Amino acid sequence: MEHENAAPSGHSPCTSASPNNRHYGNSETNSSESDSDDEATVPSHFTRKISTNKRLHKSVFIKEGYLQILRSTSFNKWKKRYFWLKGKTLFYGRDKQADIFEEIDVALCTVAEYTLKNINHAFQVITSFRNFVLATESRKEMESWIQAIIFASRERSFDRIDQQSMISGYHSWYITSHARPVFCNVCKEALQGVTSHGLSCGVCRFKSHKLCANRAPPTCKWSTLASIGKHIIEDPDGSIDMEHQWMEGNIPVGTLCTVCDKKCGSVKKLVDERCLWCKAVVHTACKDQLPKRCQRTICQYSVMAPMSVQSIDSDGMCEANRGKCRVTFPLLVFVNSKSGDNHGVKFLRKFKQLLNPAQVFDLMNGGPNPGLRLFQNFDQFRILICGGDGSIGWVMSEIDRLNLHSKCQIGVLPLGTGNDLARVLGWGSVMTDDKDLANVIDKLEQSQIKMLDRWSIQCYGWKQPKFLFQSNESVDETATDLSLQQELPTTISDSLDSEESSLWTFESSMAECLHKILSSNDNLTVINHSK
Repeated sequence: MEHENAAPSGHSPCTSASPNNRHYGNSETNSSESDSDDEATVPSHFTRKISTNKRLHKSVFIKEGYLQILRSTSFNKWKKRYFWLKGKTLFYGRDKQADIFEEIDVALCTVAEYTLKNINHAFQVITSFRNFVLATESRKEMESWIQAIIFASRERSFDRIDQQSMISGYHSWYITSHARPVFCNVCKEALQGVTSHGLSCGVCRFKSHKLCANRAPPTCKWSTLASIGKHIIEDPDGSIDMEHQWMEGNIPVGTLCTVCDKKCGSVKKLVDERCLWCKAVVHTACKDQLPKRCQRTICQYSVMAPMSVQSIDSDGMCEANRGKCRVTFPLLVFVNSKSGDNHGVKFLRKFKQLLNPAQVFDLMNGGPNPGLRLFQNFDQFRILICGGDGSIGWVMSEIDRLNLHSKCQIGVLPLGTGNDLARVLGWGSVMTDDKDLANVIDKLEQSQIKMLDRWSIQCYGWKQPKFLFQSNESVDETATDLSLQQELPTTISDSLDSEESSLWTFESSMAECLHKILSSNDNLTVINHSK
């Protein structure tokens, strides 16, 4: 059997059991557990458990399929294995017909994306014993495996998992490094190490050690009415609003307090708090002096309040209630995570930090349909498409199918390789910096509207006469002079049947119509020839 050598950062590596200590079937792992609440203690020895093929095939699995597992980080050596997820156990073997499958206990494990851009669609399963790095073929498949493992480890149902993840409050972890001192929001201690020494939530920027993440409270950024819980503010007239959602510490040094206008943050410990919605930063002692009601001043004309997302339609998809949203034209964001050499992943996380996570969608995970159905009850809304020309055409086709073109206005953020429409509309050729997205949203709110025509061209084929493919000799072997060769086109046109003649007429008239549209500057002429 092959062994994994990776161990959680900051702890001594665990050693594999000898063949005499291997257990088959439902054996239990021999390990010592600590009652300490500050940090999980790693056992000095564990027993690797394996199962037989006969036992596995009698079970019902949550998810199964081929994944790549990283065997050596030094040489980036990947091995293809078949994985089965049942209950709180993940099994894997060489293939589906393998006789022996190894087991991974995923109870209270942590699952995080492996890198920032994550080109390989890899994720890391962090347990008390070992770390496993797995990779999938696509980002959609990766997110499906991550959510399945998370919900299985917490004994949650896998049905309608996308909707459950919106109200669960679980963090979206990814492994990252930090250029300045950062502290764990769970144990309050500093994150040690040089590279990849901790986890960060891609939505609320909650920081954690790898072994502390399974004890992190489910307090990620609110996205629906159900996720707000007891922090709802109800006015006498029946309308509802929400309080500030505070996150402790890890504030850049030099940031001024919103209340007392003094410096906040520290490089020595976890102090002070920041709001995830209005970005207000306050000292812990000054927090009570700030009004409880959050005004959501950042991107205030684009953000959709969590109170707006409160109902589920017959297909299990969330719907937004326009009556609970004070924003007249909320913004729907589509990001192609594969665009721009996978820079779209960074933009996806940044937009979720600035806006409501429920109004940001990855085109590679479900397409544009879920987002458009969420916003279809609004009288007017705006759409920002982050990708290339192909992504724009994809979203426009879905808008036409749902008949929403009279309700929405489309903006473009160029991320792809072909960004012709973005250049025409004045958004530039390409954008790779995600640090200025707040200004991009502000420019979108103040931008002018231009009407564009979208064409659908259908091509029809017809069978050509056989003599069009024959040589001159086969038409008339005696045609040797120029006069007979000049009569050939007339002979061909006379032999065309009525259907083919109509196609020739249609082609010539279409060419003339397109020429007049492209060469005319008169709007009335363009409209008349378009009908």
